[in-house]
Amino acid sequence: MTVIGIDFGTTNSVVAHYSPSGIEVLDIDDAPIKFAPYGFDCVLPTVMANDEAGRVTFGWAAKTTARGRFDAVKRMFATQLDTAVDSEGNALAVEEVATMLFAELRQRAITRGGLPGVDAAVVTVPANSKGRARHRTKLCAGMAGLEVLALINEPTAAAMAYAQKHPEARQLLVFDWGGGTLDVTVLQSVDGVFIEQASAGLPRSGGIDFDSRVEKIVRESVPGLENLSVEDRHFLRLEAELAKIRLSEAEATTIEIPGGREFRLTRSAFEREIQPLIEESRIPIERCLKDLGLGPGAIDAVVLVGGTCKIPAIREFVRSLLQTEISSGFNPMTIVGEGAAVAAAILSGELEDSDFFVSIEHALGTFTYDPATGSQNFSTIIPRGHKLPAKLMDSFTPIVRETESINVQVVEGDPESHTPDYTVLKEWDVRLPETYEDDSSRSVNIQYEYDVDGILHVTVTDIDTSALLLEDDISYGIATDKRQLKQMSDRAKAAVQTGQVSDNAQVRLDDPEATRLISQARVKVIPFLDDSEAAIIEGLVLALEEANDAQRSAAKEALKKGLSPYSYLF
Repeated sequence: MTVIGIDFGTTNSVVAHYSPSGIEVLDIDDAPIKFAPYGFDCVLPTVMANDEAGRVTFGWAAKTTARGRFDAVKRMFATQLDTAVDSEGNALAVEEVATMLFAELRQRAITRGGLPGVDAAVVTVPANSKGRARHRTKLCAGMAGLEVLALINEPTAAAMAYAQKHPEARQLLVFDWGGGTLDVTVLQSVDGVFIEQASAGLPRSGGIDFDSRVEKIVRESVPGLENLSVEDRHFLRLEAELAKIRLSEAEATTIEIPGGREFRLTRSAFEREIQPLIEESRIPIERCLKDLGLGPGAIDAVVLVGGTCKIPAIREFVRSLLQTEISSGFNPMTIVGEGAAVAAAILSGELEDSDFFVSIEHALGTFTYDPATGSQNFSTIIPRGHKLPAKLMDSFTPIVRETESINVQVVEGDPESHTPDYTVLKEWDVRLPETYEDDSSRSVNIQYEYDVDGILHVTVTDIDTSALLLEDDISYGIATDKRQLKQMSDRAKAAVQTGQVSDNAQVRLDDPEATRLISQARVKVIPFLDDSEAAIIEGLVLALEEANDAQRSAAKEALKKGLSPYSYLF
C-alpha cells in the first residue's frame, strides 16, 4: 500500500511521500514562468475550471483562466452551502468539485510523482475546523479513491515535520497564515507526541487580503481601472499576487497593468499598506501565550506555515514579539504536507520509532432542557481535547415520563469558551418503547464513537430493555443517498481520466444568478471583511434568500451593488 500525505489547502495543495531517504514533496504541477522561481513549482492551486475547448483543468491551468473557475471550495466545507457556482453560473455540488480535486491530486502523485498504486492518505485540516468540514474532507478524499487513514490538524502536521530535524524541541508555536485564515497554535512535545495546548486565530485574514492591498495601491495610483473586463481584472489580480511574492525577495518590483502600462511598487510602500494587517496578528499570539501563562522567550521554536509568512515584515514581527528566532530550513508552503507524509508513514508502519495521536478539537454532546430555568443546557459526552478514537456515553431521562419519543441532537461546541459557540450537526426524533414497566425511568444511553478517520457514530439504547433505538453516522452534503455518492465518485474519477465533466454532475438551479451572487458573498467576500461591513453584505444576502418572486429582481440588484466594491475578491 502506497500512502501519501495531502495538505488540501484553500489556495494551494501539496502532496508529499515518505521514503527511506526522507520526505519527498512531489512535483505535481507546472507553475507559470513568472511564479516558478518563488517555490510554486511544488504546489497545485486548489482550483478547477473548464478551458476554451470545454475540457476540465486543474491547478495552474485553471487558476490562470479568467472565467468558469471553481476555487476556494475548501472554504465551503464549513458552511451550509452545498452548491459551488462558477463565474458563468454553472453549478456543481461542493463535494463533486472537491472529489475531482482530490482525484486529480491522487492521479498526479501516480503519473508525475512516480508512485505506484496510491490508495491511502493522511489529509490535513485546519486546527479549528468543526465536524462538518472534517467529514466532508474525508468523504471527498474517499470518493476520489483514497482511504483516509486519519485527518490531522495542520499545526500538528507542521510540528511533526519540524520534529524530524529537531526532535529536541519541547514547546513549539506554529504560526499558520494561509490564503484565507490565520491560525496560531502552541504544541508541546512529550516523548515524540505533540499535544495542542492552545489555539487562536483570525478567521478573516489571509494572503488574499495582502493581494488586495497591492491592488488597492495600484488602483489608487493608476487612473482608468474602474471598468476593467473580467479578463483584465483577473490579469491584474494575478499581477498583484505576483508583486506581493516578488517583494519578499526584492526591494521593488514592476506590475504590468492591462493596456500595456506598468507600475513600480516598492517594498517600503507595500509594508506601510499592510502594517495594520501585520499588527492584527498580535492578537492570536498573545491570546495563546496568555492562556498558557507564558511570556516572550518561553517558546523553544517558532514554525511558520503558509506563503504569507514569506513576507519579511511578518517574519520580523513574529520574531520580535516572541523574542525567539524563526526556525529555518523549512518551506512554509510545503511543511504541512511534509508532516502529513510523516503521519502517513507512522500509520502505515514505515516509521516505527515515532507516534502521534489525534484529539478532538471541540466538545461533542447534546442539548438538554432544564425545567427549573426553562433553558437549554449543553451536556458534554466527549470533552474537547480527548484522544481519538473515543467511545463515551451518558444517560438521559425525559422530563415527561409518558412521552412517546425524544429529540436527540448531536451538538459540537466549546462550553468553556468565553463566547460559547454551538453547532447542531444532526438530530433525530427517537421513539421510545411503547410498553414499559411502572417503575421504568424511561432513560436512555446515548453513545458517541468517534474514530481517527473523523466519522462520528451515534447509538441510543433503552436502559431497561437494552433495545437499540437509534444507530446512525453523521453525514452531510447534497448527496444524502449513498447511491448518489457512488455515482458522484464514478463521475469524478471519469472526469479526471477523460477531461470531461458529466452532464449528470450539473446541479439545476432555479435562479443561477442569485445562487452565484450568494456564493460569491458568503465564500469570497464576507470572510474577508470586518464585522460591520460583513453585516451589511450578510443582510443583503438574507434579503435575497427570503425574497418572493416580486422582490427577487430588486434584491439581486441590491446585492450586486453591495458586492461591487469588493469585486477584486472574486
